[in-house]
Amino acid sequence: MKDLLNIIAKINRQAEKAPEWMLLFAAGWGTLADGTRYLVDASSLDMIKEIITRRGNDLHFDYEHASLEKKPSPAAGWIKELKWEPDTGIMARVEWTDRAADFIAAREYRYFSPVFAIRKTDSRVCYLDSVALTNRPKTTNLQPILARLGAGPENHQPDKQPDKQPDKQGGLMDRKRLIAALGLAEDATDTDILLAVAKLGIDVPEEKEPETREVIPKTVIAALDLAETDNETVVVASIHALKQAGQTGVTPEAFASLQAKIAERDATDAVNAAMAAGKVAPAQKDWAMQYAKDNLEGFNLYVAKAPVVVPVDKLKIKNDPPANAAADDAVLAVAKLMDVSEDDLKKYGGMTLATG
Repeated sequence: MKDLLNIIAKINRQAEKAPEWMLLFAAGWGTLADGTRYLVDASSLDMIKEIITRRGNDLHFDYEHASLEKKPSPAAGWIKELKWEPDTGIMARVEWTDRAADFIAAREYRYFSPVFAIRKTDSRVCYLDSVALTNRPKTTNLQPILARLGAGPENHQPDKQPDKQPDKQGGLMDRKRLIAALGLAEDATDTDILLAVAKLGIDVPEEKEPETREVIPKTVIAALDLAETDNETVVVASIHALKQAGQTGVTPEAFASLQAKIAERDATDAVNAAMAAGKVAPAQKDWAMQYAKDNLEGFNLYVAKAPVVVPVDKLKIKNDPPANAAADDAVLAVAKLMDVSEDDLKKYGGMTLATG
């Protein structure tokens, strides 16, 4: 049976052309990219036809909605007839221009975009202004203009699935038509069809088995705060990490609190050292603390480059050691940044550090 489907698909590709009849609106509920939902049924077509009759003009296809922008917009085709196919939707018979037909057959234009209105009271489609050829439709799960054999709207879920597609599909061929085209009896088997096709010299490639990919439940992806594209390896690693966190007893909250305390301590040490070196004035302490907590590396770089704003011998720091005593750790840290040794600090305890 797979070989038969391959044959039909190949013949379809060879015979494809812009379809005379196309599915304009699939039956049931549809959705736009912004989440707007709309309903299409037989009454929708009645309302559309009523307005078309009142206007007295054929509806047109254009390119990329050019006619809405009030600029030259040559027609791509004209809608000559609309009809309702139960469980399928609103079908349109289109007279394509040669240029548009070539675009569609060459797959340079795959989709379309209708300009329509939705009635507020019941969300039904009630008006159709025009349709554009485009490759960026706003309707989700839209059936392409050149639909494959047996293809309904891509992933579309109307109230009831259609049993079959309309008969007129612009050159697409089903099993019955293929049997007739090959001149076989109506009860011809798959083997009969394959033999007849072989005589025509049509090469049918073997169908490759589709690649399988393990599906991870969305609930698991969400619980682990992962991306939908993450594979099983990422999921397993995340679970092991959670188990490890449980064994060590360190919660995310406790870890964050510890980080905050470390940042506070490091910032305090750096700011005290900067003030002791005269790089930060007392009035700047709050600003310096915030800067150091947000970006300690940046603050240390600032201290290394900043000029002295308060001479060291003018600073009044509680519990200052004697001038000839070894500098405390904070002063040593700043002195190290400025290439001043501990021996120099001991020798020149009251000196003022400055930049030239």
